[in-house]
Amino acid sequence: MTVPQRHSWQPPAGEELVARAPASFATGAAHRVQDRRWFRDTERRDIQNELAGWPTGPAYRLRSGIGPVVRGVLTAAFLLGVLALAVVFDGNVPSGSGPSGSGSLGRSEDPENEETDFPVLWAAPGTIARTLPWELDPARRPDTDLTHLVLTDRRLLVLGGLQDPREPWEEVLWETDLDTVATVERRPFSVGERDFGITFTDGSWCRLTSLEGEPLVGHLTATSPLRPRP
Repeated sequence: MTVPQRHSWQPPAGEELVARAPASFATGAAHRVQDRRWFRDTERRDIQNELAGWPTGPAYRLRSGIGPVVRGVLTAAFLLGVLALAVVFDGNVPSGSGPSGSGSLGRSEDPENEETDFPVLWAAPGTIARTLPWELDPARRPDTDLTHLVLTDRRLLVLGGLQDPREPWEEVLWETDLDTVATVERRPFSVGERDFGITFTDGSWCRLTSLEGEPLVGHLTATSPLRPRP
């Protein structure tokens, strides 16, 4: 671990900063995995207690599957109500009608990892994804801390820092050369389509999210696979 810096991190001479943004491990959005995340090996075993240096985190269970059934019944009842209003108002439904929070995530292209499970780390022993820092997990780090994903023309890094503007600091928590990154892809089945996945050349991967990361994510996905500057 490097010595914390009392200012925004900058790459050394000869290395160019391309983009950076706050980033964390993603959180499930589908009903059964909502507000949950898991850390898996390639046999889908939970490995969070095997990750070196990681503090104890929450042990999640799948949510009950009753929710979608109830939601379906309520939706059907709402549609029947709309039809009844249309009859009463001669086909003109009053403005403002509609179920609260009726926005949809759409259809998952990977239900095994987005609806019935939600791994944010998928890594066999000895792979790159297992080296990612625990500070990326919002359930483990203090609320005052923040993690940034940083892209330079040579490396991908994770920085950790303190959000207090009176005494800000940053340190490098993790880094890897760009030639270890195989692909970076958006994960549309997420709140605001803010999730993205990073797959490393050894087959391990992680799923991250960024509330303010559109420039970073856009650059990562547009130029994937990433290649270091000669």
